Amino acid sequence: MGIFRKKKTSGKKPTLQEKIVNRTANVVHLTHNDLDAAGSDAVCRMVFGDEIVTLFSSVNRFEWFLAQVSGCNGKGDTLVISDLGYQRGIEDKVRKAHAAGWNIRWFDHHKWTEEEKQRVMPFVESLTVDTSRCATGVLCHALQPNQPYAEEVARVVCDYDLWKHEDPRSAILGIVTSGSSNLKLIRDKLTAGIIVDSEVQQIFDRIEKEKNRCIKKSLKAAKIHQGKYKIVVMPSYGYPSETAAEVRKILQSEIELLVFDNGKFSLRSVPEISHLIAREFSGGGHPNASGGNLGYGWKEKMLFKLFRRVSKQKEFLAVAEKY
Repeated sequence: MGIFRKKKTSGKKPTLQEKIVNRTANVVHLTHNDLDAAGSDAVCRMVFGDEIVTLFSSVNRFEWFLAQVSGCNGKGDTLVISDLGYQRGIEDKVRKAHAAGWNIRWFDHHKWTEEEKQRVMPFVESLTVDTSRCATGVLCHALQPNQPYAEEVARVVCDYDLWKHEDPRSAILGIVTSGSSNLKLIRDKLTAGIIVDSEVQQIFDRIEKEKNRCIKKSLKAAKIHQGKYKIVVMPSYGYPSETAAEVRKILQSEIELLVFDNGKFSLRSVPEISHLIAREFSGGGHPNASGGNLGYGWKEKMLFKLFRRVSKQKEFLAVAEKY
């Protein structure tokens, strides 16, 4: 457990850096913003307590969040990073966080090259990369081994995050956490060893109808490209994993590109190349599931909004054909 400090209070809502500076425990947890992140944070709270400061970050904002942490005095406290992989140049932000007094422990399950590991290693206390588990599983194995309730949480989360789909509860949790508003709720339940209860089931039932509408909308606007791979490109209105799975089942596609209105995308693939493609679009991820950014300007965003047009398809297809 951490060393507790006296909280500072003010009338205004604290900024992110104020939350970090005024932390009451000696652990800050920087993680992704999906079910695996909620599970990872649950394991951290089982170990370090509920007073830790948690920062849920998208892949694209990882560098920004890390910069916020490095702008605060670490005072020898621990920064746990989980479920966020290497990004080009991220070692500079890690170096600055280390120089600011943070002891960094990084737990991940994405693909790293040995060169990438060597770039980060001088500035971290530990770097644990295990692609055979989800991030929750990596943390559980490292921090909570042989703890049945933690292992059960990790097993269910990994079932969804690694696309095993053997436990029906994992699909419920995956859908419920597809909206960031439920991340903390699920995190708190998992911390208490609760997987799915009546409250979670009710939320799932409400979301399920919306999810089905979103999938149908994406399918209606889908474009099929047959080249080296059968690629389906479509706008995304939420629930990218579920949409990709349904599209693959219906169209027997090999790669599914789901693009959001701001140019960010989720990518799923049968060939293990998703992470390689995403890295060329300021993103990253797993061999079969990743995310990135097509870099939309106002024109592309307007075309998407008015006509559901996915711009920069040619650029994406050219990269996909390379692998």
